Order: sequence, then structure tokens, then C-alpha cells
Amino acid sequence: MRKGTARALAAVASALLVGTGVAQQPTGAETSEGFSAEERRRLSSGQLVTRPVERQRGGMHLIGGSAWQVIEQPAEVTWRALEDTAAYVHMLPAAQDARLVGRQGEDRIVAIRHAAGLVRARYHLRMTLDPARRDLAFRLDRQRPSDLRAAWGFLHVTPYEESPTRSLVSYGVMADPGGGVLGGVLRGQLHDWLLRVPSTIRGYLHGAGAGRY
Repeated sequence: MRKGTARALAAVASALLVGTGVAQQPTGAETSEGFSAEERRRLSSGQLVTRPVERQRGGMHLIGGSAWQVIEQPAEVTWRALEDTAAYVHMLPAAQDARLVGRQGEDRIVAIRHAAGLVRARYHLRMTLDPARRDLAFRLDRQRPSDLRAAWGFLHVTPYEESPTRSLVSYGVMADPGGGVLGGVLRGQLHDWLLRVPSTIRGYLHGAGAGRY
């Protein structure tokens, strides 16, 4: 990773969370690039690094945080996978369906459905992609049906430690699952799902999607 990249991404994630009154909580003494020594060890060994948060803001009970994952694919390959809406069914935890249902300017509108055990969730996301920066920003489309009350976040892809063959996926998300089962007994499981996204992207690009992009 380029010097200072992790710090810059942490600042982006912090800005995302500060907007909801949430501050990141780094674990251990941080390195000059924004990760603790333990987080860097986990990243280099292929493990998911997460910084979960849960906060009350006004009438919203928000869960989410930040997560990072190293993928054994070049950054441009990982980014091309994120541009493939049809593949989201393989890259999102417990996703059963992911369909492009509309475009408005630079935005894509994607319908997503999850199902695993007792957990069921359907929603529409409005996504804005910036290929030059390898940035993807998303937010809940409030004009379409959704089982969530609120959601927004980002995905960003960079080379990992300037490697031409490894990429770092940086991810931030905040969501309010609302009432009912999702906001009650299954809130903890949903929180885990939210932060597992970079890991499932890695699983796809190390498996069925390895030679696709």
C-alpha cells in the first residue's frame, strides 16, 4: 500500500462515521499508515480486519463500522469485479439475488435479497461508481421497497503495499435495520453480515471468480 493510503482511507471511514456521531476505535498502537501492528499482521495473512461500531443517533439505532481485506488479485481485477452487478450475488453474505433495476446518470440502482436461516432482507441500493479512483459509494434508495430503515457506505480498492498482484478492499458501512426481527434478536447476526462483505469478495475472487476478470 502507498504510504499514507491507509491513513487517508481511515479518514474517509471516520468522516462517514462522524456524520452519525460515531468515531473509529483502532485496536492497539497504530502504525504510521493507520493500522495497528496486529491489524497489519492479520491483513498480510489474508484475514479480515474489522472495527465494528454501534450507536444511537436521534431516532436511528445504527450498526456497522469499517473493514479491510487483502485479495490475491491486482487492484484493477478486483475493481472490475465490483463493477459486475450480476456477481454481487456471490460477493455479498448470504445473497440470494442481485439485479440491476435502473440507472440514473452515474448512479446504478440494484435490488438485493439475502436469506440465511431466520434472516431475510430485501432492499434497493443506489450506487455511484468512480472507475478512475476505484471508488463505489452506496446508499439506500428510499423511493423503492426496503426492509432496512437506512444504509450508506463505500468500497475502495487500492494495491496492497504497492504490490501489482495484491489489492486491499477498504469498506465502510452504517445501517439501521429498523424494527421487527432484523432490528431485534437478529441484530447481532446482521451486524456480522454487514462487516463480512470484503471477506466474501475475497472468497469469490479466490474461487469461482478467480479467472473471470
